[in-house]
Amino acid sequence: MRKRAEIRVLVLVLAVLLVLPLSACSGKAPALDGLKERFVYLIEESKELNVLFFGMGLPVYRRDHELSERKMVYFIDEARGYDRVMENTSYLSVDEMKAAAELVFSKDYLSELYESAFDGIILGDADAYMRFYDNGEWLYQNSNATDFGLSERIYDYSTMEIVDPSAEDYVNVSIESYSLSDPTVRTVYLSFIYENGNWYLDSPTY
Repeated sequence: MRKRAEIRVLVLVLAVLLVLPLSACSGKAPALDGLKERFVYLIEESKELNVLFFGMGLPVYRRDHELSERKMVYFIDEARGYDRVMENTSYLSVDEMKAAAELVFSKDYLSELYESAFDGIILGDADAYMRFYDNGEWLYQNSNATDFGLSERIYDYSTMEIVDPSAEDYVNVSIESYSLSDPTVRTVYLSFIYENGNWYLDSPTY
């Protein structure tokens, strides 16, 4: 009987040891204190990328500008419908833009972003041409790329809070914010996802 009782105790101990790691990985969202610095960094870095992909984009040589004629930028015109990006910009290739975006955004967000920025998509019966074209030597920007007129959004990081639904590898936060074109303070919601050993933005910040 004593042996049987000892076996039962041993089984219970083993059961507790097995349950503990499972409860530790139950999906509870991590505390904001350990995430806030990373989240603030991602939000601030996204602002430049918003301008790049949804705003004014990059400075280009306009075809009717005397500088373009003087430098013979379009002497061999192989990218009709696109303007060549100036050499003194932050990004001079599609790879450079992708490298910057991949430091900030999640894989799913990047997939949609790349489709419109670098691949081109079809909307109904009309083609939506890619925003940027890289021929391996020069970077071009679509002459008709839409500038959505985004106004920079200012976030009050002291109001950031984790909200449901959130888990150990996916976090939603609420945060008070306003844009420079509209001083009305509103509560907005942003999503972050844990991938490849770090946190990334999984939602737009404009």
